[in-house]
Amino acid sequence: MLQALERGRAQSPKAKQSRSRDRHAEILSAAVRVFARDGIARARIADIAAEAGVPLSSVYDYYDSKEDIAYAVPIAQTSEFVAEFHAKALKLEGADERLYLFMWLTVDFARRHQDWARTLYLEVWPSVMVNKTRVKDSLDDFGRIMYTLIQDGEQAGLWPADPNRYQTVTIFIGSLSQMIITWLLYKRPRQLMKATAPLVQRLMGLLQTSTPSIDRRRAKN
Repeated sequence: MLQALERGRAQSPKAKQSRSRDRHAEILSAAVRVFARDGIARARIADIAAEAGVPLSSVYDYYDSKEDIAYAVPIAQTSEFVAEFHAKALKLEGADERLYLFMWLTVDFARRHQDWARTLYLEVWPSVMVNKTRVKDSLDDFGRIMYTLIQDGEQAGLWPADPNRYQTVTIFIGSLSQMIITWLLYKRPRQLMKATAPLVQRLMGLLQTSTPSIDRRRAKN
């Protein structure tokens, strides 16, 4: 979790003074809106500068290219999400409560930051950008936190040991992402968070079962 927070803080070494950090945040926020509206491929740095209300040269004070901005956006937003989760998780005692919060907050964060969600789920994730080291490391932090929470629950005896934690994490992330994408594209379900609660409960229920693999069942037969 600390790695995710540090990535967000370190992504723009040029932005050190308070005023500079504010300008940097304005540029990233504008970039999210432009990427969500126009798509990363069609967006221009000039569009981002206009959206932020700053001179074009100000954008180049922080980033050398549009691609650099596109790489920075997932890192900054993931860091913000992790910081929010960390603050809320400190008030919870059990790994089960923290894991539930993490999954529920994933959807709620997308709901509250729709431009960002469109950029991540509809632009970044399906593109080759996701393989860029800085972006991949940031998005991998998300899975690593979920993996650790599942492991913490095992150690606390809240659910059986999972021999395929990475597979479980993939199922969890895929389920949450599919719900978010469907909502972004079609506004279904209409009441997103009302539909999220039973989905998260169902995913949590998977931790209580240990289903043998097809190969192991065949071996028994």
